[in-house]
Amino acid sequence: MPSVAGRQADSSDPSHKICGCSNKPVAAALRMAEDVVDPTPQEIASVRSQLTVIEPLLNALFGETWSREPSSLKARRLAAELIEQHFDGIVAEWEQAVAQVFGVSGAEKRRENLHTSLVRFVAHLRDPDNLDTYINLRQHCQEGMLSRANPAQFNLVHIALKQKILRHVRATLRGRKQELVRDAVVAAIDELRMMVSGFYIESREAALRASEEKYRNSINHAPDPMYEIDPDTFAIIAANSAAVKLTKFTSGAENSDPVGRHIGQLTADGLCPGLVAHLKTVVEKGSAQGYDFPMAGRYFDVNSALIPFGNKRFIQVILHDVTEKREMLDELLKAERLAATGTFAAGVAHEVNNPLASISSLVQSLSSGENDPARRTTVHTILSQITRISATLKDLVDFARPSTAERRPLNLNNLITETLRLLSYNKRFSGIAIEPRLAPDLNLVFADNNEIQQVLLNLLLNAADATQGSDGQIKIVTENHRGADHHMRVVMRIIDNGIGIPREHLERVFEPFFTTKPAGAGAGLGLSLCQRIVLANRGTIRIDSEVGKGTTLKIALPAYEPDQDTRELSAAR
Repeated sequence: MPSVAGRQADSSDPSHKICGCSNKPVAAALRMAEDVVDPTPQEIASVRSQLTVIEPLLNALFGETWSREPSSLKARRLAAELIEQHFDGIVAEWEQAVAQVFGVSGAEKRRENLHTSLVRFVAHLRDPDNLDTYINLRQHCQEGMLSRANPAQFNLVHIALKQKILRHVRATLRGRKQELVRDAVVAAIDELRMMVSGFYIESREAALRASEEKYRNSINHAPDPMYEIDPDTFAIIAANSAAVKLTKFTSGAENSDPVGRHIGQLTADGLCPGLVAHLKTVVEKGSAQGYDFPMAGRYFDVNSALIPFGNKRFIQVILHDVTEKREMLDELLKAERLAATGTFAAGVAHEVNNPLASISSLVQSLSSGENDPARRTTVHTILSQITRISATLKDLVDFARPSTAERRPLNLNNLITETLRLLSYNKRFSGIAIEPRLAPDLNLVFADNNEIQQVLLNLLLNAADATQGSDGQIKIVTENHRGADHHMRVVMRIIDNGIGIPREHLERVFEPFFTTKPAGAGAGLGLSLCQRIVLANRGTIRIDSEVGKGTTLKIALPAYEPDQDTRELSAAR
């Protein structure tokens, strides 16, 4: 583009006298655009692609006036020269017209922007391959001033420019030359309007896609399972990744996509009637909350709402896993019951132990002077039963008055290996296959070594009693797990394929003195003591069993956290 800097409106030019734009010159010199356009290859390709569509359309309307033919290029140059000759006057008139719509505030900045826009517009008129004006407008539509305007304002600004330029065309040109320049200006402005409209649509579509992606990702990456449900059929029409993972867990199916399923059929054993009733309430009232819904051995709070969009609607269902919270509350209640039982047990042990010691002494004195074999056998039977009672009383005292736990960082894998080595000599494990599956990257736990080993011994001996036979198997599995509170825990599972425990007994196995073993085989304090120890070490213990298939005991202990647990160690010292 030839330099037009310094081309001041000259009152000696007759054309200026006709249009009157030089009466009050408003600029000392015509400046080039100050902000440098540095487009990317993608931006250039996008603009060229849009021009490829628009140019043939305008060519069909304006004929040879708007094409790449020499006659058209000549008309464009004539139009560019006319604008350069009347540049300051056109900018001033254009700014006044725009101010009538947008107000007078910011006039200086607006005039500068209009000035720069007209410089680029002239450059494109002279050279159709100069795309600076469109690249700049595209950038402004996406991130700058134009991104905050609306299409009507775009059009109004460009209509005002067309009117001001055409006034100068009519005032200064005549005949065929006027027609050619007029058509070139109108086609150029129409092209500009069409391009800006395209940029506006492109930027709004990009913003819409970004917004959709933002909300889609926020839902898809949410930790809680979320479903979109058809309010008429209760069929799942969409689900996030957490919901897909939950469906795979609850259904046990390899194809875990829940879309298309009935919301009540998320589990392998059929409908969840409570969930279906919950959704009916949502349809009637618009929203509902539910608590502790059981699903495949876990519990969920449910929050649902009927969401309208357009002329449609769907039910949004959000499940929040409260299994660990429920377990902690259960453990707290059990701990309170154990504390009450322990107080009672301590009193019983004290009251019984003293007279029992006297009875044992008297029986021993009788046995020393007894020569009758039958009577001597009877006395020894009495002594053995007294010993058994004493052992039970000792268990009661241990249960009622536990020693203070000395928690330290503990490698649970090493403790399991050591315990299995000790039990390898025990005849109760003869013929039983023991399979440790220990995670190599297992975190340390913060617990009392002796107490956890006592729990492990107790549970392994119980498993051995339940799996007597040639095909008995016991698995010990360890793994790291991040809880719902985001704290790391170390999980240990002891799994046997023994006789199992009836479902109706599972709620009672941790109660003191409850046992499923034959009479005389145990006092029923083993699992109660295990639970007390695990709770004292800030852990949880769960049991799951099925008759004829075996039993799984799961213990979760807090992982060692150096910052927090070191302070506890220091306080203990």
